[in-house]
Amino acid sequence: MSEGPESAAGSDLAARSRERVGDWLADLRERYGDFERVEKRWEQAPAAYERDRDRIAAGANGGAGVWITDDEGRVLLVRNAGDEGWADPGGKREAGESFEAAARREVREETNVRCAITGVREVHALELVDGTDPARSALASLIVIFDGAYEGGEPRPREGEIAEVAWFDTCPDAVLYPEVAARPFPASE
Repeated sequence: MSEGPESAAGSDLAARSRERVGDWLADLRERYGDFERVEKRWEQAPAAYERDRDRIAAGANGGAGVWITDDEGRVLLVRNAGDEGWADPGGKREAGESFEAAARREVREETNVRCAITGVREVHALELVDGTDPARSALASLIVIFDGAYEGGEPRPREGEIAEVAWFDTCPDAVLYPEVAARPFPASE
């Protein structure tokens, strides 16, 4: 089977995305030291894969969140509209935006809270694949979860996106992804 222009372009974008993720990981390690790396494979519907492919092509690859604690050791979590589980606030990175800037912006937008970034908690190295077409090239992406300290703002959910925002002493019963349950809740220690 020969590659046509579209598949050649897809392979090139896939290679560029893997290279970019490698560069980001090296940069984060240089600036923050060691951190946990979680490998994830996301099988996506074709429309979701296309959206991510377009974002990556436009330079808006990746996302970021913050594991925010307050002076009492509580952790700020959000529950997205339509989800049962709780997670750290965060979202997609815009083109030209650093992971740190994306994390702080997303926290402000989702929770009305300001935070200081104090380190990297973990990174999720993603392999994005079209779940219906294995011939399409896998794309690489990165989600950076920073450690952060509460600086101010009265927590409130972003209308239409976030159902609830709350401080937790211990892990809630329902979490959006397993790493949330594995992280420390300092107030309970």
